[in-house]
Amino acid sequence: MGLLVFVLAFALIAAACTSDSSTTTVTQPESTVTTVAPETSTTTSTVPPTSVPIAASNSISDVVVDQMAAEFGALIAETEEIRGLPFLETPKVAILDDAEFDQRVAAIFEEELVPAEMEVDEAVLALLGMWDPATSLYDFFIDLYTEQVAGFYDPDTKEMVVPASLDGFTTLQRLTVVHELVHALTDQHFDFNDEMEERSDAGTGDDASALQSLVEGDATYFQFIYMQGLSPFEAIQGLTESLAIDTSVLDQAPSWLSADLQFPYDQGLTFVGNLVDVGGIAGVDRAYVAPPATTEQILDASKYARNELPLSLAPLAVTLPGWDEHGEGSYGEWGLRLLFLDTLEPGMNTQTAAGWGNDNYIELTNGEDVATVIHYVGDTELDAEEVASAFVRLGAGPMRAGSRVESGGGLLFDTGSVYVFVDRVEDEVYFVASTDKAAGADLRAQLGL
Repeated sequence: MGLLVFVLAFALIAAACTSDSSTTTVTQPESTVTTVAPETSTTTSTVPPTSVPIAASNSISDVVVDQMAAEFGALIAETEEIRGLPFLETPKVAILDDAEFDQRVAAIFEEELVPAEMEVDEAVLALLGMWDPATSLYDFFIDLYTEQVAGFYDPDTKEMVVPASLDGFTTLQRLTVVHELVHALTDQHFDFNDEMEERSDAGTGDDASALQSLVEGDATYFQFIYMQGLSPFEAIQGLTESLAIDTSVLDQAPSWLSADLQFPYDQGLTFVGNLVDVGGIAGVDRAYVAPPATTEQILDASKYARNELPLSLAPLAVTLPGWDEHGEGSYGEWGLRLLFLDTLEPGMNTQTAAGWGNDNYIELTNGEDVATVIHYVGDTELDAEEVASAFVRLGAGPMRAGSRVESGGGLLFDTGSVYVFVDRVEDEVYFVASTDKAAGADLRAQLGL
């Protein structure tokens, strides 16, 4: 759960509690009955608090375990009520001491984050002017997630994992648990983890971000519903807790990375809110059956409603002798916003990315050298003109690629330490960048530009 979401939410609730004019950020759905799984549409919990299966660290006393089990039982019932679905089976809970919790968090991210792969990611980001190469991307993420995680749902083990709370849950901890319980609940009904793994392994990357936004937006929306039932004292207490959390690692993140970390929560919240406005909670349930395909659909829910899909775009077929393919995928509309975040003014950035029709990219690596090709198609030729101009500004600005000259109908940056070439052909844009100038020229030639 993003800490900035917590802070903003608590600030809004505290303001509403102390103001003469009440302010709410999320509307309670009129109906909590789903049409996707009518056979399980009751919201009455059948799980008594004492039946919550608990696995606890040996250092945690039975008194603490019993108290936390009771609190979990109550929060399970409240989650079922606000989300409009019952648990098909009682979620398992692991209560760990601080050392074991930190180890569990670190183990998960160390499994997902491969140092050698992240070194290439780091080099590509540095090439694009988005990362300081003196900073380890791998170490940054390990430190970041160790700092940020206050409890989580593990979809692989179907288990809630929380640190021990010796004096009962604080307001912030209860909110974290409710958020993660929504994940556990929707995973039981819609098995989103399998789809997420499929998109992560074989998708475009943009499609995985879209699904993550649905999942996190769902949990954040109903977390807000739970929050609106807090007393003024609890709201202020929660705000105080959230402001006291150490965010020193997050504070050091580049602006694009901070924005990307918040995207599935804040944009997902807006997306899910639109679903509820149109179709109640059943509309959210239906979205799991037909998940959003792109971040464009997350940013504009009307495009999801009419199932606007990416335009046709042939895969990139470029290679370099002796080089390895590091990755391929799609930036998507959100990825373009991030790419140009420090290049374009905010309003211009949003407008430029909004014309996204489709894109694909490929990244290649050879030792310390990296190269990338991006192929973009706009909804219109004007959209392609705007994106081509943004790529030119990226090369001249954050990438520090030097001066540029006209070359073969495009623009070649030929005085910097890296190779950058930008060309527009009607409604399509090609962008080539490489730390090795000969490799960049080779890629351009293969594209016939």
